[in-house]
Amino acid sequence: MTRGLPPPLLAALFVLAACAPLLLAVASGEPPEALQAEAGIGLGLAALALMLLQFAHSGRLETIAGRIGIDRTMRVHRSAGIALAAMALLHPLAFVAPPLFTNPELALRGLAGMLRAERMQSGVIALALLLVVVAASLARGRIGLAYQRWRALHAALGLAAAAFAVDHALRVGLYSGSAPLRAFWLGGLALAGSALLWTWAIKPIRDARAGWRVASVAPLGPDYWEVTLHRPSGAPLSFAAGQFAWLAFGRRAPWDDNPFSIASAPGDPRLAFVIREAGDLTRRIGALPLGSPVRVDAPHGAFVLDPSDRRAVLLIAGGAGIAPILSIWRDLAARPDAGAVRLVYGAWTAERLLYRDELARTAAERGFGLFLRVDEGPLCAGATRGILDASILREALTGLDPNATVAMVCGPTPMMLAVAATLERLGLPPEAIRYERFDYD
Repeated sequence: MTRGLPPPLLAALFVLAACAPLLLAVASGEPPEALQAEAGIGLGLAALALMLLQFAHSGRLETIAGRIGIDRTMRVHRSAGIALAAMALLHPLAFVAPPLFTNPELALRGLAGMLRAERMQSGVIALALLLVVVAASLARGRIGLAYQRWRALHAALGLAAAAFAVDHALRVGLYSGSAPLRAFWLGGLALAGSALLWTWAIKPIRDARAGWRVASVAPLGPDYWEVTLHRPSGAPLSFAAGQFAWLAFGRRAPWDDNPFSIASAPGDPRLAFVIREAGDLTRRIGALPLGSPVRVDAPHGAFVLDPSDRRAVLLIAGGAGIAPILSIWRDLAARPDAGAVRLVYGAWTAERLLYRDELARTAAERGFGLFLRVDEGPLCAGATRGILDASILREALTGLDPNATVAMVCGPTPMMLAVAATLERLGLPPEAIRYERFDYD
């Protein structure tokens, strides 16, 4: 992938941005306070820096996520959110730390008095909003909060928390009164607002103007549909095999879209998606009117092969995970220089093994290996009974050098983790096993 910053540079910039307020505070020339006060100030500076950085890696910015993938980016976002919430909670406690252990009642009275002070109001509001954002994110599945509503709430409350926190720092911060640190906070808040403006306004308008429309909706098997899109210009979307798109069918709000892997090969003027009926939107997918507009936010994802990589390719798909694997399979089939390619594809029943005829035809024409697995019910031609376990993976690797093979795995998260562990035991290096998740909880 050539989009996005290299991961080492990205990590270095993240650490530098997170530590910048501490460095600016040291360089401000202000005389240091008591140890507990300095600890409290440091925690507040670090928490606010991380809070503003949250907007940089939550806006589907390919500069950030292009090479590491959205799933890794979101895991960093989640971990940083928990860390900054902990720092924000410890920030006021640090100021009353010594008596907190020797005279807790006195310390808590002092803390309550400090938090009730008028000049502390913006800080208290920021902390309350931050805790609501973090709690709602961690408990979203348990409280039944829909992803789209949570996403809108998350962004609005997050920006409000950041604005109140910056106001608090500028009002009462010992070091934030210095010109460099003041500029850092105001610039960071402006960038956070710009990231949301790009994500919620500019980008959706741009994506809608691309003109994608529903070209066809066809059943593939029980609960599975193939949806293809086209646009009047006929220009294909520029993407790499294995990537995905966020789709919004019809006139939907900027936050009301869903991620789906692209199943078509790069260069195809039509975009194909394999969609399984699993939620409110997907249960109505078969009734999509032909010609209805679709907002396409793409491409995203780092689940791709390096075109210069000449290692053997082992593709492993479970259920709806066939979509990005099919895109890679089709792309490799179109390359005259493709080396050894093998596909292991498993599903609950034979009817859920999608595109069987196409896969068998390509395997025969190109000499690719194809291994089909069915868990229950009657078998289909070429399939064997069982799950994607060590026996079928060992068979698929026969004749291949594990140290010269790259594995691309897609399917339910438990299946991907189990397959990855099995491939490691069979000799594949961990860095040669790639998978991408759509689970951001």
